[in-house]
Parts: sequence; C-alpha cells; structure tokens
Amino acid sequence: MRDGHRVVVAFSAGKDSGVCLEVALIAARKTNCLPLDVIIRDEEIMYPGTYEYAERVAGRAELNFHWIWAGQPIVNIFNREQPYWWVFDERLDPEDWVRRPPAFAYKIPELHIGAIVTLARFPPAPGKNLYNVLGLRVAESTNRNLGVHRAGGHISKPDKQGVWGVRPIYDWSDGDVWRAVYENKWDYNRAYDTLNRLGLASQHLRIAPPTMTRSQSVALPYAARAWPHWFDRVARRCPGTRAVAQFGLRAVVPSRRLGETWKDTFYRTCVTEAPEWIRVRSLQRVQRKLEEHRRHSAQPFPDQKKCDKCHLLGCWRVMALISYAGDPFSLAKGGLPEIEPEYFRAGAGVWNGRPSF
Repeated sequence: MRDGHRVVVAFSAGKDSGVCLEVALIAARKTNCLPLDVIIRDEEIMYPGTYEYAERVAGRAELNFHWIWAGQPIVNIFNREQPYWWVFDERLDPEDWVRRPPAFAYKIPELHIGAIVTLARFPPAPGKNLYNVLGLRVAESTNRNLGVHRAGGHISKPDKQGVWGVRPIYDWSDGDVWRAVYENKWDYNRAYDTLNRLGLASQHLRIAPPTMTRSQSVALPYAARAWPHWFDRVARRCPGTRAVAQFGLRAVVPSRRLGETWKDTFYRTCVTEAPEWIRVRSLQRVQRKLEEHRRHSAQPFPDQKKCDKCHLLGCWRVMALISYAGDPFSLAKGGLPEIEPEYFRAGAGVWNGRPSF
C-alpha cells in the first residue's frame, strides 16, 4: 500500500475473509490508504447471519465496498437430474428466491469466480500492481499448502489477468482466527455461534453455499433446526436438500447391494440408472482411468483397495463415489472438463474460466 499499489479484499463473510479484512484495514490505516477496496459476490443461499454481517461491514466508512452478483450457476450436489441452480435466477419470480440482494448491489456479466477482482474493475495507478487479498489458510487443504510453497511465500505470482494474490493468514489455525476475533473485538458472522450452540463440530463450521459439496450434508440438519423457515425456502429452491437433511450422505452416494462388487455398483448407479449427462461422464472417466491403469499394471483394476500407482480414482469404489453425482464443477481430479451452464439451460452462457467458490 505504501508503495502505491492497489489492494482489494475478496470478502465472503466467513471468518477467514473477515479477519483478512481487519488485518488489511490495520495496514491501510497505518499507510494512510483509506478507504480500502472490498468486494463480495452474493451467492443468494448462505446460512442466515452471513449477509447480515456483510451489510454491517458494507456500512463501514473506511471501506469502498462493492457488492456484486453474477446470476451464475452453483452446484446442487443433491440433485442428479439438474445439478445447477442459478443465483437470483431471473427466469423465476423474485418471490421464489431465498432472499434478495441489497438495493446497492450490482450485476456483473462474468460467471467464473476469477472475474471478481480484475484490472478493469480496480485499475491500479500507472506502473503499479493490483493485489487481491484472500482468506486462504493452508491448514484447510494440502493443495493450498503446496500452492504457498510453489509461490515461495504468501504472495502469489500474477494470474492470467495480471492480478497478484495475497494470503496474509496462510499459516493461521482455526484457533488463531477466533483468538484474533475475540481479543480485538472484531465483528464476525453470527451463524457460527448458532451452529456451534446446536453442537456442530468445529471442523464442519464452514460458511459456503450449502448445496455445493457432500461435506455440507453434515451441517444441513443443524441448519434446518436453527433456521426452519430459511431451510424450507432452500428446500423448495434446491430439490434434494430436504432428503439430505433427513438421511445424510446416504441420499447422495451409491448404495452397494448384497453380493455386488463396486464395479457392478458403478455400472448400475452411474451408468444404467443415471441421468444421461452422468452416464456420459462416467463412461468417459472410467475409460481414461482404465487406460491409465493398463499402462503400469497387468492386474485388473481393483475393486475397493486403491491401486498404489493410480494416485487418483484408484479403485471401483472411489470411481463410483465420485461419479455418482456427476461432478459438474470437476472438483475431483479426473481429467474431465467442467459442465458449461449452456448444457443445462440454453442461453445461460459459458464459464470462460474456472468455476468455483
């Protein structure tokens, strides 16, 4: 900041991005670089308390706050027939949305998450850089840890658009985050308190779209108890959510029948009984994996004990678990591209980048 570079905080209203915002504000005050640029992309469906916290933050005078929405699809891992739902879907009556964006929010045309902080939206001074502050912590992911090591530190190299990434709390633990909030009396998302009081374990206390990954199936029953009216709206908006809240992961994973091998289960649940788009992707994935396996082994592809050399998707059991929901964002490493929005809805556009949250 002191050198004249422009800094933008990518804010999600979770605990990590909230702490990053407070840390960046300290630096901005010390270098006389206020107001600080902050941006949030509204995802419509988050646990209650999330966007209330974001609106409190948006009202702070020290911030130049951008509240955007993109109308992009988000994965509904609990619905195999239609795995995408569209944020603030303009083809629906707004009364059917779970909530509405604030009046000062504005829409952007780009669908992928990499288009939130760009040189066009936040142009730096001539000869200066644009830095995107992210609440990324290596404790949450081995890949994130490796990414920091590859970058040689908490500042990453510029992306394809020329934006540098900054990860100021990359080496913090959960305890470090909450201690900073407590000792500095910083504001935070109260949804954490609600879910914690109901008994949700700390490792599952994550603020993210609740339909995006299987891990959210652990938190959904707690959310249904905490906010029943909100949950009813979510269940109507995203079919399959209610079944997961009632039955857990059993509602969204393949069930192996008595006497079946995992290979049999894969072909039954991911090919024969699956929607067409899942059937096609499953056959593509298994063809690539079997070809890879044959290059280093003459043994049959293992049923449930992973092949030591097939680092990813190394047995029929894992193949079935990954393929069952189709993996439209290609979150699992399997060589398949993500599914474009156009595939499920004519006129919905394409990603033009990596879909993610």
